[in-house]
Amino acid sequence: MRQHINDSLTVIGTALASLVSAGVIPAEYGTLAAIGGGVGIAALLEKEWRKNRGAIIESVEDFIEDKTGLDVDADVIGDALDEVVDTVSEVVDDFMDDGDLDKSLSDVAEDLVEDIAEDLEESLKGMTVNTLRSMLSERKLDTKGKKIELVKRLLNYSE
Repeated sequence: MRQHINDSLTVIGTALASLVSAGVIPAEYGTLAAIGGGVGIAALLEKEWRKNRGAIIESVEDFIEDKTGLDVDADVIGDALDEVVDTVSEVVDDFMDDGDLDKSLSDVAEDLVEDIAEDLEESLKGMTVNTLRSMLSERKLDTKGKKIELVKRLLNYSE
């Protein structure tokens, strides 16, 4: 039942937003349309995430490795993406409760990035020093120092 409501909100919100932008209906209905469409789209994205989780994780894992050279564990990526989806769902639920957000979206995003960075750091800390040095060497970075220094160097690296 919830899925049908979400799908209906998406269709109705998108249709209303289109009619507002075309000038067919008054602009004051635009906010309502945007809210309904946004909530519905968030629900559809969550549904697609749950359905295609494995393929999405694999794609993100490949992307991260291509861009950074880091071979991040699929479980770490899955956990991070689960956290993103859960955060989006919480924001939507928060907004649906009273039409207002308890926390600004920029604060939510900042907290989310911090949490994911901490998870990645913990994953790197779980690797052996030799593995970390090998990863640093592949990137032509200094391989000397304590384990925490090696981890920080990898986290700060970007191609």
